[in-house]
Order: sequence, then C-alpha cells, then structure tokens
Amino acid sequence: MNRTQKYISLLLERLPKYELRSYEHQTSLDRIRDRISSTEDIHAELRALYQVQGFAEFALCLMWVADKVEKDFTKEESTIDEETKAFTRFRQAVGDLSASEQEPTVSGSMFDMSGSEGFGSAPAPVTDFNPTPSSEFESPSVPGPSIDSIFGSPEPPSGQSMPAGGASISRPEQEHKFAVLLEKFLESVQSGNEDRTDLLFDVIAECNTVLSANFGDEDYSQFCRSLIEFLQYISTNQYLDDVRVMNILSNIQDPFAQWARTDMNARAGILVTVNDTLRDFKAMFE
Repeated sequence: MNRTQKYISLLLERLPKYELRSYEHQTSLDRIRDRISSTEDIHAELRALYQVQGFAEFALCLMWVADKVEKDFTKEESTIDEETKAFTRFRQAVGDLSASEQEPTVSGSMFDMSGSEGFGSAPAPVTDFNPTPSSEFESPSVPGPSIDSIFGSPEPPSGQSMPAGGASISRPEQEHKFAVLLEKFLESVQSGNEDRTDLLFDVIAECNTVLSANFGDEDYSQFCRSLIEFLQYISTNQYLDDVRVMNILSNIQDPFAQWARTDMNARAGILVTVNDTLRDFKAMFE
C-alpha cells in the first residue's frame, strides 16, 4: 500500500458511515474502501469509480485529495475539511441527502488538478466538486455501470462474511482469521515491525467486515466498533509505538482469541471485560 493509498484509505475509514440512513449505503462505502485499500493501482481504481453512475463527484473529490497528497510530502493525515467534503459527496452519490441538505454550486478553484501526473489533465479552475469532466473522464453516452457491477454485491449470504476478495467464508472461519490477524498485529507492534501500520488498516477493515455482515452478536459488534475507534485514535495521534497501546492490545488479544475458540453457546461474558477496556481507553492517554 503506497502513501497516497494509505491516506485515502484512512480518510474513508474516518467517514462516519453510521450516520448514513441505510445499511446498503454503509456497505457501499465499505466496498469502496476495501477496494481502495487492496488495489494495486489507486489511480485506476478512482478512474473506475468515476465511471460508476452517480459517483463522478465523489471520485473527483478523492482524486483531488490524492493529487494534493502526491504534491505535498508533508501530508500524513486527512483533514476534517477533506473528510467533510468526501462524506457529503458520497451521500450525494448514494442519494442519502435530502433536498434541503443539498449544497448549492459555488464557483471556485478548490478542485484544481492542473499538473497532476497520476490522473491526467483536468479542467482548471472548476466549480467546487461540480466540474465539467475533461475528455479523459467524459461521461459515456449510455448510463454508467452501477456500484454493484464494479464493487460487488453488498449482501453476503446469511451467517457468512464477504472479504475484499469477494469469496464468502463462514463465521467460524472469519473469527479464526480475525484472531490470527489481531495476534499478528500485536506481535508487529511489540517488535516495531514496519508492517504494523498496514496491519492496523487490515484490522480496521476486518472490523468493518464484521459490522457489515451483521452477525447479530452485540458483544462482537461492540468489540469491533470500539476497536475501530481505538485504532483510529492511536493512528491519528501517532501512539502506535506507545507502551500503553501495547498494554491495551495485550489485554484484549488473549480474551478475544479465547472467545473465538469457544463454542458460540458458551461465550456469554467473555468479551465484556475487553469491551470495557476499549470503551475506557482514552483515560489512559489523559
């Protein structure tokens, strides 16, 4: 995962998807994020997203952010302004905004990608995320593909999760995979390995997979929501190498592994202490 890809992936992780009004909209955002995180060519992926019917402005917003990142090597974390613009454009793309929430078109040059090597030339200046596409991004004469046709079906079969690769796996397999991933992440953090940041994103992605699958296990869902919040917090504040992070991860990894190995009918209460630890983690950093 290159620097631009990490930046866009983290930006998408930070979007408040639970403010979206429907499960379908939440899973659409998850699928886009997973594709962005796993692609070998971020530029090609965003061009593909641009061609999805209704998603041109959202894709252009992400291209604009990516272009800024590639031109400014000091940019490491997405800004609130970037996240707000991206989330608004996504909500527009999926029809999540009411008529009263639609933003008026404002003239300006906020989407200036002149000189971009990764995405080719774009008209400059253009209106605020309401540009007339250049020839490279001209809308096709027939309606573009749907989000499902490019990013896959949103609904996994009952009792199964849908990883980024698209193949369904059973819940026990998913839980075992998650436990192994969490252990690997802890070991990487403890050893200071270079892959610890990539593994952090992998853990967040796995949490989102669980939440999207909607297994109906509130303790598991709460664990994933709290773990996402914790990982985003330490990533944003650059605490990944902090000894307090290692302690928290150590305190949650073993109980979670035990929970994953335990029969579903005998799991009651195993994650309670873990969820309490994650819920109160900020107290350790104050």
